[in-house]
Amino acid sequence: MNIIKNFLSDEESNNYIDFHKNVFNNNKPSCSLHRKTKVLDCTEFHHEPLIKLMYSKLLNLCNKIDKKLTINYFQIVEWPMNESQGEHVDFSYHPYTSIVYLNDDFEGGETVVDKKIYKPVKNSLISFEGNKLKHEVTKITKGIRYTIPCWYKYINNGKNS
Repeated sequence: MNIIKNFLSDEESNNYIDFHKNVFNNNKPSCSLHRKTKVLDCTEFHHEPLIKLMYSKLLNLCNKIDKKLTINYFQIVEWPMNESQGEHVDFSYHPYTSIVYLNDDFEGGETVVDKKIYKPVKNSLISFEGNKLKHEVTKITKGIRYTIPCWYKYINNGKNS
């Protein structure tokens, strides 16, 4: 597991949370519920400056990890109290995963990767081999957790796969 502190500024993190809330309040088609989490698929918003900025930052990250990787997609997710994600591995076509933490004013909600516990820190990013390493999110016991998960894929012969 790789950790990058201060991947975002406080202002940027707050802007992503506000963006999520505004889009969900307007009931856009890119909004969905996964169990009780509020998931915002950012694909539809590729023209928005805030989403362009995140795309650029995440693409820069994946270029440092492996030049053959590119972004498949990313989301902004609101995790309410009592929500969790059981242990799992990602799809085989997602060899790499990253999570940006937009806040840390909640309790619980730790990310566990390969039995190592990461207590979320606002503005930080963790990344790991999502299709190989088992990972989970512990139960949020107080407050609301906001994250930006991203899944990467390999580029084959100049075409995305």
